[in-house]
Amino acid sequence: MKKQFNRMKQLANQTVGRAEKTEVLTDDLLQIERRLETVRVVSHNTHKRMVACLQGQVGTDAEKRHNLLQ
Repeated sequence: MKKQFNRMKQLANQTVGRAEKTEVLTDDLLQIERRLETVRVVSHNTHKRMVACLQGQVGTDAEKRHNLLQ
């Protein structure tokens, strides 16, 4: 009987330990997801701006002003 009690106690402690670890992991994962979402948004916006720069415009503002003055 004492062996069974000790075994049940051990199993209960392991289950509680797993639950605490799961809670910690869940909180850590939520923080990581938030940070990754921020990085994803920044990367997306940077990519859009770089593509726009690489495509270029028909004429730059300086060229347009120069053409208007002539």
